[in-house]
Amino acid sequence: MTFEEPMHHQASRSEMALLATGVLSFIASFFPWYSATFAGDVAELGVTGTYNAWHGLMAVGILLVLFSLVVTASGPLLGEEPPPRGLAISAALLACAGAVLVLVKSFDLPSLDIPGVTAHLRWGGWLLIALVLVHAVLCLVRAVQAPRS
Repeated sequence: MTFEEPMHHQASRSEMALLATGVLSFIASFFPWYSATFAGDVAELGVTGTYNAWHGLMAVGILLVLFSLVVTASGPLLGEEPPPRGLAISAALLACAGAVLVLVKSFDLPSLDIPGVTAHLRWGGWLLIALVLVHAVLCLVRAVQAPRS
């Protein structure tokens, strides 16, 4: 009686990059995304505001990116090599929808018309935008390169 070693799917560099950008997008979603800065008389009130990406509709965009990450990871976990075209297209659609929502919500921030108050996108917001865009592009490339069944 012989036992055969199970075949393990060796993830390519592009798949590893795709998974890494999805995971890093999730981590970056907890960094400071948006803030309001108070100056002058308003600063004496002691009120500040910094938000991460899990506030409001931005959370939907992050969830779509996370769903694309799950769909992306499901191919190798199921032992599919290369991943089925349907999974690659689904992941790309989810990633692109998430990236569009992240972009729209990042540049559709409320404008404050109060003297001494400025609202702006923080470093975590810029990092998140870059990561979700790279993730979406990698998902699109993977979908285009997926073999037709």
